[in-house]
Amino acid sequence: MKQFYTTIILVFCLQFGFGQVEFQEHLIIEPAAHSPQYLNSADIDGDGDLDIFSISSQDEKLAWYENSDGNGTFEDQQIISNSLGYLKALCSADFDGDGDIDVLAASYNNSINFFKNSDGLGNFTLQQVITNGSDFLHPADLDGDGDIDIISASISGDIVSWYENTDGQGTFGPQLTISIAVDGASAVFAADIDNDNDMDVFSVSRYDDKVAWYENTDGLGTFGAQQIISTVPSVYSIYATDVDGDGNVDVVTGSNSGPNYLVWYKNVDGLGTFNEVQQIQISMGSVQHLTCSDFDNDGDQDIAIASTNGANSVIAWYENENGLGDFGEQNNVSTKVNGPVYVGAGDLDGDGFVDVLSASHFDNKMAWYKYDNAQSIFGEQRLMAPATAKAISVFAIDIDGDSDLDVISGTREDNIIAWYENMDGEGSYSERIIVATNVSSPESVYATDIDNDGDNDIIFSGISKIGWYENEDGNGSFGEAQIINSSAQAVTSVVSIDIDGDGDMDVLSSSRLNDRIGWYENLNGNGNFGSQQAISSNADDAKDVYAADLDGDGDMDVISASRGDDKIAWYENANGNGDFGAEQILTTDANGAASVYASDIDGDGDKDILFASTYDDKIAWFENLDSEGSFSTEQIITMNADGPKKVHANDIDKDGDEDVLYISGTKLAWFENINGLGNFAEEQLITSITNDGLCAYAVDIDGDSNMDVLSSTEDDLKITWYENLNATNEIRGEIRIDVNANGCDDSDLSLSNILIETTDGTNSLSTFSFSNGVYRLFPNEGTYTTSVIGGLPDFYNISPLSATSDFTSLGDLDIVDFCAEPTVLLNDLTVSIYPSLDDPRPGFDTTYQIVYKNVGTIQLSGSVTFEFDDSKLNFLSANETIASQTTNTLTFDFTDLNPFETRTIDLEFNVFAPPITNIDDELVATATINPVSGDETEEDNVFTLEQTVIGSYDPNDITVLEGEEITIEEADKYLHYLIRFQNTGTASAINVRVENVLDDKLDWTTMQLESLSHTGRVEIFNETDVSFIFNNINLADSTNDEPNSHGYIAYKIKPKSDVEVGDIISGTADIFFDFNPAIITNTVSTEIVESLSVDQFNAQAIQVFPNPVKNKLEITSNQIIDKLTIIDINGRLLKEIKLSNLNYDLDVSNLTKGVYFLEIQFGESKSTKKFIKN
Repeated sequence: MKQFYTTIILVFCLQFGFGQVEFQEHLIIEPAAHSPQYLNSADIDGDGDLDIFSISSQDEKLAWYENSDGNGTFEDQQIISNSLGYLKALCSADFDGDGDIDVLAASYNNSINFFKNSDGLGNFTLQQVITNGSDFLHPADLDGDGDIDIISASISGDIVSWYENTDGQGTFGPQLTISIAVDGASAVFAADIDNDNDMDVFSVSRYDDKVAWYENTDGLGTFGAQQIISTVPSVYSIYATDVDGDGNVDVVTGSNSGPNYLVWYKNVDGLGTFNEVQQIQISMGSVQHLTCSDFDNDGDQDIAIASTNGANSVIAWYENENGLGDFGEQNNVSTKVNGPVYVGAGDLDGDGFVDVLSASHFDNKMAWYKYDNAQSIFGEQRLMAPATAKAISVFAIDIDGDSDLDVISGTREDNIIAWYENMDGEGSYSERIIVATNVSSPESVYATDIDNDGDNDIIFSGISKIGWYENEDGNGSFGEAQIINSSAQAVTSVVSIDIDGDGDMDVLSSSRLNDRIGWYENLNGNGNFGSQQAISSNADDAKDVYAADLDGDGDMDVISASRGDDKIAWYENANGNGDFGAEQILTTDANGAASVYASDIDGDGDKDILFASTYDDKIAWFENLDSEGSFSTEQIITMNADGPKKVHANDIDKDGDEDVLYISGTKLAWFENINGLGNFAEEQLITSITNDGLCAYAVDIDGDSNMDVLSSTEDDLKITWYENLNATNEIRGEIRIDVNANGCDDSDLSLSNILIETTDGTNSLSTFSFSNGVYRLFPNEGTYTTSVIGGLPDFYNISPLSATSDFTSLGDLDIVDFCAEPTVLLNDLTVSIYPSLDDPRPGFDTTYQIVYKNVGTIQLSGSVTFEFDDSKLNFLSANETIASQTTNTLTFDFTDLNPFETRTIDLEFNVFAPPITNIDDELVATATINPVSGDETEEDNVFTLEQTVIGSYDPNDITVLEGEEITIEEADKYLHYLIRFQNTGTASAINVRVENVLDDKLDWTTMQLESLSHTGRVEIFNETDVSFIFNNINLADSTNDEPNSHGYIAYKIKPKSDVEVGDIISGTADIFFDFNPAIITNTVSTEIVESLSVDQFNAQAIQVFPNPVKNKLEITSNQIIDKLTIIDINGRLLKEIKLSNLNYDLDVSNLTKGVYFLEIQFGESKSTKKFIKN
């Protein structure tokens, strides 16, 4: 499904202090034809294959579809007209004699419209409008003049008539009556019935039950009296062909009433004398349409039908078994149709065999079925164009594990559960991906991780079922339905939440026939559910249900809306185990209560209750007065919502409070929360709805941190999202590396974590490129200059150096791409270690993340080693394959590490309990990335992390790995910062934002993003204010899922070049979980100190090289060296050498590869140097 946008909606708020909000409409899906009525196959564009005409009634559309490859692959719909009224009849032929196919379409507004194929390629112009109605059209040369006339049947007009093509060029004369002795004429057909070489006419009329024919008495279109063949109750369709192979034209009819649903009549003498009915056994009733063709290629005429019987529908065919009109049993072509109204035949794939076409009214499908001659069967349904039905429920969540929001839907008429992939993370959605086709009237869909396997499964409710589909591979491949309740009573809403506090997701539902609010326990966390546990059976015509912690006790309470008693109520989860207290009624004055939601409307830290009621047009909320579930009387937001169906709350205008969104029969709109206290501005319209809204809620579809709106509507059957442009413009682009010196194109590698800035000369906004090389910046009006600021070494040239964007209004987009070209070919690897989740504590597990990156210009393969103190730590696990392992060293191989690619390795250890490991013990770990030799900056191929074992820690903290001091000589090196956060609340955090103001002694252009625990993005305002934004992170709470309640941010940055001894560099972070107040972390400080005092030792007087070293390490000094001591990474003394030299060659050839320390002593002074043994 291509992404479309048709409208930009600009909302101006005229009161002081309100912003301007702009929404842009994007279709996820709409049916190509809404309620298709009829199809015709013909070579419309003259390329030798069969294309398709269609008419559809609800959208008043006449269109065609090109068979692009001659194999039945159909291109996008080409609309001929969409303003003809309720279309009913269609026929096509070369009416103007120019060798191409023209088309006629008739509507209920008493018009037959002739469109000429003006160029033979499918470009049509309206030539003539005949001001008579028709329910069926058939082309034939009735007057023998060599051109094509039109025959018409009119149900309401009770007439069978024809229109002469007066000049052979498609100029049609007045209506000419064939018969008015037809009550409800529903179909006609032309054939030479009496073998006199002219075209006679058949008709069927549904209200007088007649099957009849009319002789063309003179071959010029003068017709004789009606000759009744038979009377068949509610006869509706007709086809004429030689059924029995005797050379005479017989007739086949289909009826809406039995027993003669499908019959044929033999033309016994070739003169129009028909025998008694020849009944064909049919498995279903109500033949809506039929056709005849030689489907099985055996030389005789078979029959295909479109049939319905209540909720069951079928496209089927019957084999003419002996060529004499003896038909076999029904062979189903497809049951994946709802309300079929047309069946046709044609060789759509050019293989010489006749295929079947169908159109079905309720599921909006136009499809074809390939005939497999070898198997004598028809293949799977192939849609010619997108089809969908009424999406009662839509929901956005990450289905395929790529960290963006996909969309799931339940559509009623076609009984389908489906999902749509967000293909680029920005709201370009795929075609509909079917999960199931047999859910009877799906009313509600929801998704979460039911079976605790790390991906999101789908929960659904149908007319009598509640069930779920397992996401089997985490990529959106779903298993069969797993039924939770097979005898539910018209379920109206399902959500999934941990009701009983055991860490897995239970299911909550409302059902209207038994007035029930109930829940189902996930018994083992794997999706095996217990029977329904009733919360209430007093919610008359229960319409909606929602769960939130209303009384601040850490468990999930339940809210309901019931339409029959106009009630909004809530139920306390009394013990956190799913035992609920009595119904607590908030109001019985919500006339037609339709929807409930819980949100902190007034910003006081507790959950208030929001509701919508359809019949009194009300949107209102109840304030949670004491955070314990004592609620105020209703506070009305509007009484003019015009039949609201759904209500939702989110921060639409990005001002930090909860605004209110709703959808109704006529509009999709929102109310701004003016002051964050629940005082709302006037309604702001997003779009008018002429087709009855069904579902809507606010969610960030495109990952830009603005709350977009997802919605579904009824009569036009659209699923749509509205992009919240948030009163800003966008600069977007991609950064690539030109490895082959021919300019950047799609084949070149993308560069991630490159720092880009845009500035208007006063204010600046910066960000890092994503893993796909894309960056996005959102400036206001003005002239902005965009450039690459950091992340690229000096051996790259960037083009362009900068680009200028002029924004004179809001909502504009400028594309600025950058191309990085290496000036030299070199190796440059770097590695870091971060204590990702917590610091080491005796007896507890601790984690590390190794971050390694290729910042050179050549793709590299190599290894990463991690050395640790095995006397204090016990290795548990790694998320990557270990190539080799010793008691204190882990080695990991890597291959094909691209320039600017970053990879990570997660490690888990257990810290030995006392007395082995004690508080204040020092731990040292070292990571080395190889190859070291030949690396441009060998010193950053090794990273040493020093830690102090602690007793307790704050889960929300900031750390600088270099500690409280660095020497002035180290001031040109990176400082490594780690910000850790944990959701210690009682419910998952949907969004997390971390704000970190850079110290003015840090050079912001050197900042490099090392690692994020979750998918997120970075914004830097005015070179100092850094925001790490995690939208839709859904961070678990520590109460229910402690291991997954943590997150972290790792970055490195250099001090400015002008720092001096005595300067102190400080850092603090503010952590925001949803709309809660900030958690302010500790402050870390690093002081710039002198290297060594004069009375200690002049470290610069000693040189140690080469480093890394293979065999001999050369040591030079301007003072006599008294002693050398070699110490390994775990602090073990390996060797001492006493001497009295200025220079010395130290043999290290017998040392294993790794990191070592060399202690150099002169008199009473000492200095320690680190070296790497290759």
